[in-house]
Amino acid sequence: MEENKVEMLDEVEKDLEVVESKTKPLAEYEKLLIAEAAREDYEKAINLVKFGCFEQKEETTLDFSNLELIKTEKKYKGLYSLYRNLDNMQLMLVCPLVEDNKGDKDERTDLTPYAYDVIYLEVMDNETYQMVCKAAKNNLRTKTGVIYKASVIGWIVMLVLAVLALICVTIYAIDMKNSKQYDYSWDYIVLVAMDLIGIYLVGVIFTTPLVVIARIMYNKDKEQK
Repeated sequence: MEENKVEMLDEVEKDLEVVESKTKPLAEYEKLLIAEAAREDYEKAINLVKFGCFEQKEETTLDFSNLELIKTEKKYKGLYSLYRNLDNMQLMLVCPLVEDNKGDKDERTDLTPYAYDVIYLEVMDNETYQMVCKAAKNNLRTKTGVIYKASVIGWIVMLVLAVLALICVTIYAIDMKNSKQYDYSWDYIVLVAMDLIGIYLVGVIFTTPLVVIARIMYNKDKEQK
């Protein structure tokens, strides 16, 4: 009888140890690992949306007891929270729809959603996901990304042409100044040089703000996602 009591006490102590270990504060490295895993899940979810690997539905009800909330620094489009289905490990982006504000940034959290806008992401292992990322990188282009790259290329081309023109004009100006046949002043030579390279300088001046604007659009597009 005494032995049974001792065994029961041992079992109780073991259970208490398990509970204590579960409630024990996380170490800093554990917090970092959890944050990194959440960041990778969010990045994967956003990429799958960009690649078109999803199905979007409006659900009247959701069983949140079977969903794990993945805490991330930001939400998709500022509205969608990231969840994982614990049955099949499927990632989901969920936006609660509330009457009168329908999931906007100012939605009232005290109101019960009338439905949920859910983006179901394709379930795939890491190897398949990496293959999809590689394929998308080689075959998909975003509009803002194309505009940004085109503006940068245009700016570089104009700058190179302006530099080359400046070098050529400088050499020509020196030859003119050293020529015994012509006696041009430096003011005249500078005016001729500016006239020759002016079109390229204008190109650089006009493409510079375009690069800045394209970069802002590109960064904004990335932040929204």
